[in-house]
Amino acid sequence: MDTDSKNKETAIVAITKRGVELGRRLRLLLPGAHLYLPERWTPRVTTGEHAFSSPVKGVVGEVFRQYHHLVLIMAVGIAVRLIADGLQDKHHDPGVVVVDDSGAFVISLLSGHEGGANRLAQKVAAALGALPVVTTASEASGTISVDLLGKEFNWEIEDDTNVTRVSASVVNGEPVGVYQDAGERNWWPEERPLPENVNIFNSIEALHQSNLRAALIITDRVLDEEKLALLPRHTVVYRPKSLVVGIGCNRGTSCSQIEEAVTAVFLTHGITTKSIRNIATINLKKDETGLLEFARKYRLPIEYFDKETLRLTNFPSTPSPIALKYVGTPAVCESAAILSSGNHSLIAPKTSFARTVTVAVAPLTVEQPEKKGKLFLVGIGPGSHEHMTLRAREAIEQSEVVVGYTTYIKLIEPFLQTKEVIATGMSAEVERASMAISLARAGEKVAFVSSGDSGIYGMAGLVGEILRDQRGVTPDIEVVPGVTSLVAAAALLGSPITIDFAAISLSDYLVSWQDITRRLKMAAEGDFVIILYNPRSRKRQHQLTEAKQIILEHCSPSTPVGIVTNAYRKNQEVVITTLEHMLDHEIGMDTIIIIGNSTTSVYKGWMLTPRGYRAKYGREISE
Repeated sequence: MDTDSKNKETAIVAITKRGVELGRRLRLLLPGAHLYLPERWTPRVTTGEHAFSSPVKGVVGEVFRQYHHLVLIMAVGIAVRLIADGLQDKHHDPGVVVVDDSGAFVISLLSGHEGGANRLAQKVAAALGALPVVTTASEASGTISVDLLGKEFNWEIEDDTNVTRVSASVVNGEPVGVYQDAGERNWWPEERPLPENVNIFNSIEALHQSNLRAALIITDRVLDEEKLALLPRHTVVYRPKSLVVGIGCNRGTSCSQIEEAVTAVFLTHGITTKSIRNIATINLKKDETGLLEFARKYRLPIEYFDKETLRLTNFPSTPSPIALKYVGTPAVCESAAILSSGNHSLIAPKTSFARTVTVAVAPLTVEQPEKKGKLFLVGIGPGSHEHMTLRAREAIEQSEVVVGYTTYIKLIEPFLQTKEVIATGMSAEVERASMAISLARAGEKVAFVSSGDSGIYGMAGLVGEILRDQRGVTPDIEVVPGVTSLVAAAALLGSPITIDFAAISLSDYLVSWQDITRRLKMAAEGDFVIILYNPRSRKRQHQLTEAKQIILEHCSPSTPVGIVTNAYRKNQEVVITTLEHMLDHEIGMDTIIIIGNSTTSVYKGWMLTPRGYRAKYGREISE
């Protein structure tokens, strides 16, 4: 055995001849890995290989204690029995991956999250061309791994007591809130929407009002009793490395003096020392014993700056003539904190302690990925939630802002609990569209909603016109189709539009009545099934009457007519009548009228417009 392998990265253990071949192949694909293999299958070993003749249980027990990761090439049952005696907990156990003898499967067996076995399984599978098997719930369901969140940025979980319970809420689809005021923002892949049950809040107060089951809080602020009282019982607090501490000190200042000064500043300003990324100071302090001891104690790197660089930096406090006299710059702690953080402001300006230590704290400037706006033109369907497409719901979920006509916004209120909502009344279409475009151009994800389908008497066309006629950046746009009103009404009536049809709006708000009457006449002459949108309003009464007369010039008074009001909404009404008696029924702006053609009939409450199958296959249909 290799007794010098303490804390090495990866050990591969094989126990069969075929496993040895696979292990050698894998070791070449995992630089730095050590391969342990039976002496009987190893007449000659090379660098990085260790032959053993003792029982494999002892070998695995030893490498289990020595390595961060284990790849065991054997059956899962054997692997479980071999590692059983060494198991402690997820904070201490290495990540263990099992590969079957044929190299077909790579199974994450132990410490999938903290031990990195899930990532290792993916890596080994990719190297071997095998299938990774990962069974931890967050990976399997594609949701947040609570215990790994921010790990790549070196975030620290303040107290892991609630990790298991919050993880369960995330995985089980219970409502979970996230509040963040510090640290890296790109902790979730930009290309993937957050899980539906996880929502971002812009304040702890807003999070509190949503009555959530669990929360994730990312902050460098100390949470006082008032804030803690607003949080769900099951909350995990993350401490990002978001603060830089600038320190100036006299020669010979002790570690305890520096520690006392830093602690006092952080306590005064309500920030946590767990979020310190590094210390910053003048390069004259590279051999300052107390400062070096403090940095070692808290495992903090130190960034040094020369006096000329510090002297030229803008800092908020009054220049210090003493610092200028002895170290050649009028400020040390503030200038160093500003330079190291990349930020021009300070959370804590210079505080002096007993004229021996000065401390300043600056928030770290985190380079955020460029925020890319997107405009979803969403058709929400006829009104009922079950008739909204899955993609429409996803688009609204992915959006930060939802814009729409007040009536349509009310139809989807349950999906808007955590969204910024901009709702306007009738006749404000251009205002709504321009606002949605501007927000998307500014980097927001915006859902601009229309009832039915946004491309059929909806807002998609208006958005296109504005973008065409105005100068400016065209945001990323996705048109999300919806179940339009004519489709909803037709479904309630049976099968009235199985063949060619014409949809005509009777609103002359945007189109002249002369053009509308011309289209009505041509549709009736062509024996089209005619769908009438916007047939009547309080101000528009004569249009429907005139439309009836135009159609009667070419169609029989007995032509079947379907009248559907509030399709798939509250107060839905469905009537089948005739062209002659069409106006005997209540009709408004929420009504769709479908006027059949010369072949349309009514059968047991259905409007039926044949497509022509009887003419072509009459005998077969009859039989």
